[in-house]
Amino acid sequence: MSRFLAILLLSLSLFELAGCSTEQTVHAAIGFERTLSGLDRNHAEIDGHTVYYLEGGSGETVVMLHGFGGDADNWTRFSRHLTDDYHVIAPDLPGFGESSRLPAASYGVRQQVERVRLLLDQKGIDKVHIGGNSMGGYIAAWFAATYPERVKSLALFDAAGINSPTLSPVLKQILDGGSNRLIIDDPARFDDFLQLIFADPPYIPGFFKDYLAQKAYGNSAFNRKIFDELWSQRLPLEGELPKIKARTLIVWGDQDRVIDISSVPVLQQGLKQVETRAVILPGVGHVPMVERPAETAKAYRTFIAGGA
Repeated sequence: MSRFLAILLLSLSLFELAGCSTEQTVHAAIGFERTLSGLDRNHAEIDGHTVYYLEGGSGETVVMLHGFGGDADNWTRFSRHLTDDYHVIAPDLPGFGESSRLPAASYGVRQQVERVRLLLDQKGIDKVHIGGNSMGGYIAAWFAATYPERVKSLALFDAAGINSPTLSPVLKQILDGGSNRLIIDDPARFDDFLQLIFADPPYIPGFFKDYLAQKAYGNSAFNRKIFDELWSQRLPLEGELPKIKARTLIVWGDQDRVIDISSVPVLQQGLKQVETRAVILPGVGHVPMVERPAETAKAYRTFIAGGA
């Protein structure tokens, strides 16, 4: 959902006037935004999967993991504020984005942790700053607990995995046997999805929104497979938190309707053995790095640089 930069609207119009298809226009716009952020698209063969990832900048390595149904471009605008001083890697986790979807493979948290490790091993990278949003935060925290010697810092952006004291509207609806609003099983529901993850949904040109809605709908069956696997495993993060040795930043939008903000004190209690900082962003939903990329990146940069 990070592809809605206002500066692109003129470029989009020009591409449309040039007679490009909608898909060509969207890909051109996404490529332009990546270029502005200093990111290139690469791929690697990992655990039988072709894994695509964005990479750019130099310095200490920052690894950012997207949430359920997302992709590496969820971090593109956020990364624009990092690549001058840090080496950023943001993968399309297997099963999402342009990375491969293998029906017989498992996409549980432990398996995704191992794929992140294999990617870093293949690139010869030892220690990293790692963070993630929602499902990606769940995976990042599990990585930090499993490989504490490889983690310089951890960042959790509205992270999943905690049994929050207050259920979010999304989780309550799922537990009550209702529909899962995170899965787009009808393109007409895409606006509802945007209202769900953003406190203030951005303007998206109609043809761009239609493209994204159709793409999300096309992936809905596989997304349901992955969600059902994650849901059936139900691996609580609370028991892993004491294993984490890295200083940790917790960022949460106070209008998050997907994972309730009551998860924050649970995380703080579980991480009492390390230095933690919590940043609550007012008027922000489930994806702060998309909704407020500059503000979120500023808080993150300050933290990993050792500031308060």
